[in-house]
Amino acid sequence: MESLGKDDLAELARLVEVTSDAVALCAQDGTILHVNRQMASLALDDREHIVGTDIKDLLFSNAFERAERHQMPFTLDTRDCSLMLKLPDGSFVPVNVRALEIGRDLLPLGAHRAGRILVVIKSMEEQTAHDRQTQRLLSELQAANKRLSGTLSVILSAMGSKDLPTLLDTVLNKLSGALDAGGSTIYIAENGGFKLRGFSKSLANCYVPDFIPYGAGIPTYVLRQSRACRFYVLPATSDDEDLGPASGTFYDMDARTNMRLNVENMPAFKTLIAVPVFFGTQVLGVIELGWMRPCFPRDYDMHVLEVVSDYLSIELMGLVTSARSKRSDELTRSLNRLRDMVYTGSGDLRDMWPRLTSEMTRVLKCRLCPLFFDHMRGRYVLDFDGGSRVNLPGGIDELFFSTVAPAAYVDPLAEVDAKIHRGAWTYTADDLVDVRVVRVDANSRAGRWLALHGLPSQGVFFDAGADFGAEDGAAVDDADGAEGLMLVEERPHRMFLLLRSASQEPIDDLEYDYLVHLAHDFEMYVQGTRKKESEHRIAQTLQAGMRSSLASVPGITSDCLYSSATKQALVGGDCYTLIRLPDDRVVMILGDVSGKGVEAASMSALVKTALSAYAWEGMGPQRMARSLNSMLMGFSRLETFATMFIAKIDLRQGYATYCSAGHPPSMLVHAPRDGVQGNISTAEIELMSVQSGVVGAFETMSYEAGSFEFSPGDILFMYTDGAIEARDPAGDFFGEQRLRDTLLREASSGVNGLCGRMLSALDTFAASALEDDVAMVALRFDMGRSR
Repeated sequence: MESLGKDDLAELARLVEVTSDAVALCAQDGTILHVNRQMASLALDDREHIVGTDIKDLLFSNAFERAERHQMPFTLDTRDCSLMLKLPDGSFVPVNVRALEIGRDLLPLGAHRAGRILVVIKSMEEQTAHDRQTQRLLSELQAANKRLSGTLSVILSAMGSKDLPTLLDTVLNKLSGALDAGGSTIYIAENGGFKLRGFSKSLANCYVPDFIPYGAGIPTYVLRQSRACRFYVLPATSDDEDLGPASGTFYDMDARTNMRLNVENMPAFKTLIAVPVFFGTQVLGVIELGWMRPCFPRDYDMHVLEVVSDYLSIELMGLVTSARSKRSDELTRSLNRLRDMVYTGSGDLRDMWPRLTSEMTRVLKCRLCPLFFDHMRGRYVLDFDGGSRVNLPGGIDELFFSTVAPAAYVDPLAEVDAKIHRGAWTYTADDLVDVRVVRVDANSRAGRWLALHGLPSQGVFFDAGADFGAEDGAAVDDADGAEGLMLVEERPHRMFLLLRSASQEPIDDLEYDYLVHLAHDFEMYVQGTRKKESEHRIAQTLQAGMRSSLASVPGITSDCLYSSATKQALVGGDCYTLIRLPDDRVVMILGDVSGKGVEAASMSALVKTALSAYAWEGMGPQRMARSLNSMLMGFSRLETFATMFIAKIDLRQGYATYCSAGHPPSMLVHAPRDGVQGNISTAEIELMSVQSGVVGAFETMSYEAGSFEFSPGDILFMYTDGAIEARDPAGDFFGEQRLRDTLLREASSGVNGLCGRMLSALDTFAASALEDDVAMVALRFDMGRSR
């Protein structure tokens, strides 16, 4: 100001002191001539140090650069300029600068007439801080809106979902985008551990554990904590020698604890939030949201994930239940296919075995490994991959049924108040008698032994029982070559393992119930096979000792035939006998006991024996039927009844009485009157039309007697209902009229072979598919009443 003269600009100096802005008066070259106290305060320096310095050394551009060609960093037209003011400590503060050149005409007369520059400076630090705060709040608001909209989008996308994979894919991808995460995964609790059921698209090229067993990894830790957890995942370092080379740790940020983490269970993230999914007290699974870099997850993100988890649990419960229901239906269909193979097949296990094992391994996605006992080595052998054999380390019971197990395996989630959803089929392994089924867990002795030999280490051991009739003898000799290996694959095995690799989930409850049901069916099949074999032996004995036959009686030429509908039993309920009595009298009995096979044959033998006894006692047909009815009604099995035709024949008189108890009417073919053999034009058929009710059905049943006369050459033809009830492929019955016409035609060829010819006609009509036992008897009278 001295250069201006103390009296010249004293008024101007006083003026700049009253303003609230910082003011500097400079010469044309930028030398500061005067500053007010606001300028000294803003520059954090004394006036004496500021006056005399160059204004260009204090004001710089926003890029912290000097003006080009040593010009002023501001304009002189009072426009605002944003610059940076340099402080004594070398730091800068943002300022707004306006400048004006004071012309010579503005200076008083007599004053130094050179121009001066008036610079007004205002600090922008508070405004910048305010703007920065506003921008930060705006960014946080935008992020919160993004999270809120993302959360609502996740919830809305989950509403009404009917497909579990689509639901999980949508939710996980939207969740990762809403929270700016690197990815997300969901594990569903299943038998033995947690199965990966979904992951976001960002993890498509990353390693994500497919299955994490109980007692290991992050999901089990989260379930035990029963809360949302934040983790750092740390790889193993050289200081972690006790953890092993293939291990790491995860650090709980809230509890501040470290836990070991095996490399196969390592997530794809460096930082993650894991939230348990509960439906009531039932464990559904764990959702993981993670970042590929170390960071500190916000509380807000944890709350969002918990809200999504709570809502998703409702949808997941329905979809998981639906998925289990579909899996149950699939297993039920497979079980029905196996039952059809067993019960409608040829009965030869060797023929059915490849199809049975193929269906089991298909639906369970397992590998079947037979177990043999090698008599040469005196130990059991496991056959893997159709020829790679390994000796078992001990006996079957010791290896698969030992009650000793690690504590962690017995109850890995003892501290968790949770229930794992189980199957609801009716049978359990305890219901089995001969067949044995037991799980093989990766932590069991058998599982560890399998893993030690590089084999799949989890699955099920299946023992079909000692009476299964399958091969469990010595292993096929190595010298047998490829043919021997073929036998190993195709022959039925009493014992085998169904194995899965460690990357697959263990056999779950539904699949185990499926195998238990299959074991129960095997047991029923074995029991049925034994019963059939027993009945076959009984039938052979009955056939040998109680074969229906006709005695040789003078005056009668006979022909008879029996065809059983139950071929494997060899016998049935139809029976017949011809009893010779004194004085040229005979008793003819033809009966049909209800039922088929051995049971009916046993009852028919009893009926035939009783009727034979009644005949020797001299009873007539009517009384014989009444006495047999009383005897059968004395049995507790009221469903046993019989139809029969009983005839007492007097050959001398040519006269007979009969009782037809619920039986088809027998037929008497009268020989042609002209006596010419083969002439059917004059032959006649007489029906035994007097009928009564069946024997053994009602205690008060009444029985009527009929009679007929016969002459030499007449043929009495008797049959059971299987003859007239035979059906053709169209479903039409053979019927009584067709039987009469056939009998009339075939009788013209004589009595010898008559029953065989009648059966051939029946078999042709039914297309060789007779469904009932058939018995036929033909008696030609060579004595009798003269015509």
